[in-house]
Amino acid sequence: MVTLAIAKQTLEDMLRRKILLILLIVAVAMIALGPSVGFLSPRESSAVLRSLGLAVILLAGLLITVLTGIQVIPTEIERRTIYTVLSKPVQRYEFVLGKFLGGLFTVFVMLASMGIVFLGVLRYQEGRFSPDMVMGVIMTFFQMMLLGALAIFFSTFATPVVNFFMSFGLFIVGNLSSVTESLLENKNVATRAVATLVHYAIPNFGNFNIQNKLIHPQVVIKNLNMFIMQNVAYAIIYSAVLLILAIIVFDRREV
Repeated sequence: MVTLAIAKQTLEDMLRRKILLILLIVAVAMIALGPSVGFLSPRESSAVLRSLGLAVILLAGLLITVLTGIQVIPTEIERRTIYTVLSKPVQRYEFVLGKFLGGLFTVFVMLASMGIVFLGVLRYQEGRFSPDMVMGVIMTFFQMMLLGALAIFFSTFATPVVNFFMSFGLFIVGNLSSVTESLLENKNVATRAVATLVHYAIPNFGNFNIQNKLIHPQVVIKNLNMFIMQNVAYAIIYSAVLLILAIIVFDRREV
């Protein structure tokens, strides 16, 4: 299948990028050094390790996703290899989907590597397996999937530098979904209108940040499975919409 072939080639290309490998190595090293926080009590040390591990995975995943998403299409245009690809029986939608899947596979490999090390360190520190932390890593992956789709959409019409700041900026704003949600009840009509636009138009990345709820059990989620399923569905549907828009824009673009 053409799409999977493009995805495979993109994955291989991304895994050869030194900057991504450096980010992975640094993240793994930080997670592995977590147990060195020995001056804390066992309970405090465990909480710090969980918080640090998930935070490192999120930050590294953010940088890897953005750096991958902003490059996969513009690099092909810059190298002019896109003309060779599109001259073959390859549809533009297959090209866009293949690049997205290749970037997504790259993020998956990186997050899985960090997740395995993180869970291994937790197993060593606490003496038991932590399935709740697996959920934290999985939620980070779907959060990055949504961010990757956003970066791919921007890459169809924006330069890598502009794309970087747009994707990064919207990720930050999207993590403030709890703030914009609280403003929906504001008495000021203008404030409420802006908050409504921001809250529903920009991806709510904050919905995926369940770290505090996992690290501090006193923060109760009524139905964790339903909460996770809703956010996974949200990421898939929103990503699909962004990819459709990306395909439409790229199909009309002259390259």
